[in-house]
Amino acid sequence: MGSNLEKTKTDFSVLEPTKIALDYISASISKAFKKCLKPMPKINLVEWADTYRYLPDNSAEAGKWRTDRVKVAAEAMLSASDPDCQQVTVMACVQLAKTELINNLVGYYIHSEPSPIIVVMPKKEMAEGWSKERFSKMVSSTPVLKDLFSGNRRGDGNTILSKQFAGGQINVVSARNPTDLASRACRIVCCDEVDKYPQDAGNGEGDPIKIVWERSRTFGDRAKLIVCCSPTVEGISRIEAEYNLSDQRHFYQPCPHCGHAEELQWENVFMPRDEDGDYVPDKAAYVCPECDVLWDEKDRHKSINEGYWVAHNPKVKKHHGYQISAFASPFITVKGMAEKWAAAEGQPQSEKVFYNTILARTHREKGDQPNWKRLYENREDYPIASVPEGVLMITCGIDVQKDYLVYEVVGWGRGLRSWSIEKGIIEGKMEEYSTWEKLAEFMDRTYTSTGEIEMLIERCAIDSGYDTQNVYGFVRWFGSARMVAIKGEGESMKEMLGTPRPVDVTVNGERVARGVTLWKVGSAVIKEQVYRWLNLERPTDEELAGGDLFPVGFCRFPKYDEEFFKQLTAEQYISKTDNRGYVSYIWEKVRRDNHFLDCRVYARAASAMLQIDRFSDKDWINREKRIYPKIELDKPVEKPVREVSKAKKPKPKPKEEEAQVVVKRGRKRRKGNWIGRVKK
Repeated sequence: MGSNLEKTKTDFSVLEPTKIALDYISASISKAFKKCLKPMPKINLVEWADTYRYLPDNSAEAGKWRTDRVKVAAEAMLSASDPDCQQVTVMACVQLAKTELINNLVGYYIHSEPSPIIVVMPKKEMAEGWSKERFSKMVSSTPVLKDLFSGNRRGDGNTILSKQFAGGQINVVSARNPTDLASRACRIVCCDEVDKYPQDAGNGEGDPIKIVWERSRTFGDRAKLIVCCSPTVEGISRIEAEYNLSDQRHFYQPCPHCGHAEELQWENVFMPRDEDGDYVPDKAAYVCPECDVLWDEKDRHKSINEGYWVAHNPKVKKHHGYQISAFASPFITVKGMAEKWAAAEGQPQSEKVFYNTILARTHREKGDQPNWKRLYENREDYPIASVPEGVLMITCGIDVQKDYLVYEVVGWGRGLRSWSIEKGIIEGKMEEYSTWEKLAEFMDRTYTSTGEIEMLIERCAIDSGYDTQNVYGFVRWFGSARMVAIKGEGESMKEMLGTPRPVDVTVNGERVARGVTLWKVGSAVIKEQVYRWLNLERPTDEELAGGDLFPVGFCRFPKYDEEFFKQLTAEQYISKTDNRGYVSYIWEKVRRDNHFLDCRVYARAASAMLQIDRFSDKDWINREKRIYPKIELDKPVEKPVREVSKAKKPKPKPKEEEAQVVVKRGRKRRKGNWIGRVKK
């Protein structure tokens, strides 16, 4: 056994390093140490991607990244790493490296300029999908990134949606989670698929992009915001709104035959029809509007390689915006685009998809949306907050927002003709008592008729969809005789008004006398009626002088500003086809704010609660006598208006007390009890 130990000692002695080996090891360590101390040379995003980025094996073009394959994306990548540019907006067609721009940017700032990064997706599921399918695969296929994350383990502060690296951290969050959006300071903010973000992140916190961008303030001019998406509906698309704030760059492609350069337009695509009148997409080609020469695909690819960007709003310096259609993509042909259009033409929803995803344009479907400019031009000279002659009932609608209330006061007359009396905003939150006092003071306001009678708002409908409990609290405090809580319903409700439901009940479930009652309102039904009225033509002065009346339901307005009429017409009624091919119709916003449309809907609902649709001529005469005692009004002979909608009407409810101007009509009470009424 001793001899074995002796042999072991002899074997280990062979491993003793020589001077040459020690010198080599020392030189290697010194070289590695100096390499670590040497700063990485400053490069831009294009150089970084072309040098270090690899696409995973499941990509269409796996292997080393080549920016020249998507030349049109190169300038946006340069802007993303340009220290003089703070925001980059890319409004592009589908499958044109929008997401890869974000991937490259994330990889660049992790490796080249380690920084805290946040990536915002529309929903949590999409955030998890991006982290697993895009980010993790980019890291595993790109060696310089794989080395930086090789030591990361779950439980060390790393999860699917949060990963740490030397010098920073990347978090992937949902646009529907205001807490995650605002919880961390970040230098690099990447917002993808922004047109799928909600208008409000939740809890009344506001716009998701503004929330997350606010967290980058501590980084000053070093902070950077990247916003990407294909556009959607004109006037409401987030990406369109961001692009309009940028320097608005368009990609100009020169004609290979005459040199004329322009942004290629779908209107210049020639697509013949066959003898049956059907399109022939295989023969489609782009036509240069200058020399009338038809391009083939080689011509288009040449124009892409020689193309350049032109800023249409060059006064903006720190916000670079790029609009990129499929004409600048090497991955789709003009014939392929033509096939998509031939299949979509005549189908509003499919045409919208074509405009959004192929042409990178917003789209507006033709509908019954009133022309706000015509309404603005038809304004009248009667004073705001006055009662024009003919008004026999006043109602109000209030739309509740986070920090303010929006209202419109509407006067109603014979034939459901209406006059807007006043509109405005009451500042304050519904949770604050001072707001309640302001609202109560507003409700006590009177309006003087031309008959010198002071008129109150008879019924005010206040929306309880936001801050529900505080709205109930105010109605309970103020009293429900003139103020009612309502909840707007969508296309599923076919009546103007639903059966009121008691909110305040006893411990036994019985209704509390004079407690809060919630009215369901068929918003879609009323919007259809209001839009029909807004589209009515105003009689000419000659027709009015000849004794003609304004049409039934005609709406009249004082000298309001343009914004009021834009909001009043801020939605359109469009068709929508689901995945199974079923067509439905929905109300869709075409502008971001529609408060005054909602107010008009609620004011109309309030008038229906007062049974205006069932008024007889005698009811109108009684009101005229009370409101205009010294004036003999023209009393046109008209049938009672029963035009609520084409939908089935709810059963009429007994008339309630009509505040201030209507006589309370009680029913004769039967004498005795039920026993005394039994026939003998």
